[in-house]
Amino acid sequence: MIIVLAKVIPKDEEACAKIVEFAQDLIENTKKEEGNIDYNLYSNAADGNLLFVEQWESKDILGSHLQTEHFIKFGENIQDLVATELIIDVFDADAIDL
Repeated sequence: MIIVLAKVIPKDEEACAKIVEFAQDLIENTKKEEGNIDYNLYSNAADGNLLFVEQWESKDILGSHLQTEHFIKFGENIQDLVATELIIDVFDADAIDL
């Protein structure tokens, strides 16, 4: 399983609200994708930043997600609303031996 943490830093509170609004379509469509295990957006009350927490069956499936119309549209919609590029960490949960 692949886990993705994607941190979004909005320019301001108004931008944050718009990002959350745009994210609704992204989340709804992504959860319908084959190979998606979970996909959610969380807000940090302390600093107003947002965090996508994603779970995918494989890196290939994640790669396919990055080419979807809803993912590309979301990126286009938020490009002027963020203070910096998204901070993305990808983890291979299968590599973890508990």
